[in-house]
Amino acid sequence: MKKLILITITILLFTNISFGQNKSKKDKLKAEKIAFFTDKIGLSPKEAQTFWPVYNEYWNLKNKIINNRKKDMLYFSTHYNQLSEKEMIKFSDKYINYELQIAKLLNNYHNEFKKILPINKVMKLYQADYEFKTYLLNQIKNSYKNNHKKVED
Repeated sequence: MKKLILITITILLFTNISFGQNKSKKDKLKAEKIAFFTDKIGLSPKEAQTFWPVYNEYWNLKNKIINNRKKDMLYFSTHYNQLSEKEMIKFSDKYINYELQIAKLLNNYHNEFKKILPINKVMKLYQADYEFKTYLLNQIKNSYKNNHKKVED
């Protein structure tokens, strides 16, 4: 447990997350994700030091693609009644292109992750990613239940 705490503190320092009193939800979530992944993957301090900058780079690039896709899909969902068939084809092709970009990005970074980590830890990374998403969805679900329960009481 002490090792996990030490690793987490080290990672937080390397990723420029502050320990200030007014830490935003985004920073808290990022710190929670780092601790979750570090524990699930079993990163050593040396692996963590090399892994996290590469993973953060991957995540930032992936988020750019996701944000662009989100922007286009939001536009589509609010204007689909006014779009021609040609424009709808354009949006469907863009959507598939975003998915291909994400797949290509993951493929490229998969090779980078294999250079940094043994393959069993690379697979644990993918498992941790899935489990963290599930964890977050459960947090949202529980928060929703708790908020609606209070309203009913």
